[in-house]
Amino acid sequence: MTAPDGFPLDALDSRSDAPVRSEADLFPGSATAAVAPPDAPPVATYAVSCPARFAAAVLTLARARGIDLSALASAALMLAPDRMPDPGVPDEPDERAVLVLRLAPGLDDAAVRRALAAALALADPGLRLVPVAEVGHLEAAVETLTYRNKALAHALERVSFRPLDGPMTQVRDAAQLFGFVNEWCFDEDRVVKRFRELAPVYHPDTGVVACRERMAQLIDARNLLIRHVRTAYHSAAWADRR
Repeated sequence: MTAPDGFPLDALDSRSDAPVRSEADLFPGSATAAVAPPDAPPVATYAVSCPARFAAAVLTLARARGIDLSALASAALMLAPDRMPDPGVPDEPDERAVLVLRLAPGLDDAAVRRALAAALALADPGLRLVPVAEVGHLEAAVETLTYRNKALAHALERVSFRPLDGPMTQVRDAAQLFGFVNEWCFDEDRVVKRFRELAPVYHPDTGVVACRERMAQLIDARNLLIRHVRTAYHSAAWADRR
């Protein structure tokens, strides 16, 4: 049925004479919502801004489920936790999209985005739902491990070596840094093994006691001790020691 001016009356909202921009108008090929029965609960139309990739992902999920976007968001609103991060709105207009949904009145855009983010998360095959009690145990375990890690880092910091003021040039200093009694009690294999034990402790990116200066001197000490093994151990002094 059309109006005298030729505009289809089906495109008009029952509460006004303004045309409603549907999901299919904004995103061609997407599913559209069914017409609500007369006794249906009240709904409101939301135009929610979000990242374009996020919009494409939720539309793809809705199509895969065989439902419209509003139904997907309605179901997710019952499951979305309050701590679910809000995908937000990009600053660049080119990276921004608008999703048009019909949901229960009284929601804000952030709540709708969080619900859709929860729907995407629940669609992840690697997701596992756990009881609240188990989540509490896991959080307690993480807190305990974090405390122990900090305690370990503090203890290692107290017993770790102090970097030398200058470059590593003395074999005795390098041997002491590696924990050897003197410069005649190790071979190349022991030097390499000890370095592999100490490097994860002082690595500047992943070490428990991360320190770029200590790591650099540790490498210098390893190279110095290996050169010492390969040269001095074949001299008369090493033969006399043995």
